[in-house]
Amino acid sequence: MQKNVFWDFDGTLFDTYPIMVDSFADALEAMNIDEMEIDKYDILLTMRQHSLGTALQKFAAEFSINKEELSVIYHKFEKEDIVNAKPFLNVDKVLKMVADQGGKNYLLTHRDNFALNLLQDFNLKHFFADIVTKNQAFKRKPDPEALNYLIHKHNISRSDAMMIGDRKLDIDAAHNASIKGCLFDNNNIIESNGNPEIEINNYYDFLQKYFK
Repeated sequence: MQKNVFWDFDGTLFDTYPIMVDSFADALEAMNIDEMEIDKYDILLTMRQHSLGTALQKFAAEFSINKEELSVIYHKFEKEDIVNAKPFLNVDKVLKMVADQGGKNYLLTHRDNFALNLLQDFNLKHFFADIVTKNQAFKRKPDPEALNYLIHKHNISRSDAMMIGDRKLDIDAAHNASIKGCLFDNNNIIESNGNPEIEINNYYDFLQKYFK
């Protein structure tokens, strides 16, 4: 088991995508798109297989609406709703197991410090040795800039490190930083996965496979 584990936040530590999809649908409705025309599963697929940016571009084009306006309205809804997000089942046990076996957890998130508030609310923040947020303005994944920053700062051996994320770009970022990648695909919808060294859809299996 790799001693140093780098974690993504959305869709990896916290089950935020259902909330993000609902907020996106609410934003489309606020821009006068009929509810019957909105396919939430298609929104989820686009966000998970690609990114929020891709979803904004795709659905703005599909419904002939302004992408920037959609983004502003979406983020307004999402900011109000995301406070209800909860961590995935057993993720706390994985974080604790890493620490108990002498390893360290690190977080890389494109969110601002709000992500830290959620970690604190669920008593998870103390498991992390260091955290990189949007406020530090590193290049977005799959660019490995944030990973390399933490690796250099903490003198981490790349052969002893792994990134856990829920999208191909997380695995690409890991490989671009010359570390292993673990894809957490809880709803089994990732088709192009970046060839991760490990692939799981729940953390119970992760505990059974990698901590026995």
